[in-house]
Amino acid sequence: MRVVILGGGYAGLSCALRLARRAKGRVSVTLVSASPRFVERIRLHEEAAGKKRVSRELSAMVAGTGVTLKIGSITDIDSRGEVHVGGERLPYDRLVVALGSRVDVDAVPGIREHASTLDPTSSAELAARLPAIAARGGRLVVIGGGLTGIEGASELAEAHPGLQVTLLSSGEPGEGFSEAGRAHLRAALGRLGVTLEQGRVRSLQAGAVELQDRTVPFDACLWAGGFVAPEVVRRSGLPVNTRGQLLVDPFLRSLGNVYIYAVGDVGAPVEPPSAMLMGCKTALPMGVHVAESLARAARGQPEEPFDYLDAGFCISLGRRDGLIQVMRQDGAPAKWVFTGRFAAWLKEAVCWGTVAALGAERAGWPLYRWRKTGRALAVGGSLQGARAA
Repeated sequence: MRVVILGGGYAGLSCALRLARRAKGRVSVTLVSASPRFVERIRLHEEAAGKKRVSRELSAMVAGTGVTLKIGSITDIDSRGEVHVGGERLPYDRLVVALGSRVDVDAVPGIREHASTLDPTSSAELAARLPAIAARGGRLVVIGGGLTGIEGASELAEAHPGLQVTLLSSGEPGEGFSEAGRAHLRAALGRLGVTLEQGRVRSLQAGAVELQDRTVPFDACLWAGGFVAPEVVRRSGLPVNTRGQLLVDPFLRSLGNVYIYAVGDVGAPVEPPSAMLMGCKTALPMGVHVAESLARAARGQPEEPFDYLDAGFCISLGRRDGLIQVMRQDGAPAKWVFTGRFAAWLKEAVCWGTVAALGAERAGWPLYRWRKTGRALAVGGSLQGARAA
């Protein structure tokens, strides 16, 4: 069986490493990535604050595993059995789409021209600009009250005390947290000098955010207003949602083709657990689950559905503070949270653990294990559990 995996991020790499080990001799595994390096996206707000990025070569991460690495841009996904990588046609028997997501720079006019984003190139450019802006007491507006915006605003405010940071969102940041979680979030942002504003963005202009009722000036703007799937996924002709994510069944197979799987940010289940947020804490177990499914298929065994339980959110609020919001099994926030330096340490451990989980897969010591009860044991990857029925 020829398996091609598109994307060298958390989901694609975990899938490739697990599958190559579990189906050795039965499956050929090809991993396609546009970049030769693995990017820790969960650390890009740290890079924007001036921290040097750790570079990890994908070739080293898959060396000795039997995974064939191909570097090139995916230009076309043909559901009839091949993908186009540059000018080359790559045939497959099973395809795993793990292309991740990109910042939605088309959400409102002016983002492309006037805002930075937390992607590898833009975050590095923002890091170079901010010291001079902070030195003159300039203003940074971070747009988006989700986890990306919260972490970006707090990290940049702590790294540049002279910077006037405003977090602008359409609703209350952390509105899905418990009252204790929201209270700590407000206190932490206040301690860092982050101003909170609410409003719906109409457009971005040079040096200003245009809201429905007012204008908010800025010297730099960080857009953290949401993510969408890469455009090549929408062009595939397979069923997608409004974000361009592939719609998948409980087995994480495309609704348009059972030989095509989608894992990580690019996949959107249409049945429970359908409310899965984008991020590495969902990407890793999804990638591992599909690898196990393909290994079973290669042995002539039936595939099993994916089930997922989100046990919490783990948020950094600068380098010395954090927030761990525990979630109940029904998806509602628990009343109690972890905060302060312990939470900051735990978030760092989680970030380290994602890379450790990939290294463990390569070494044959998997941190994600499926038990006979059907529940997956996730250790170190992130604050979540996963269940495979």
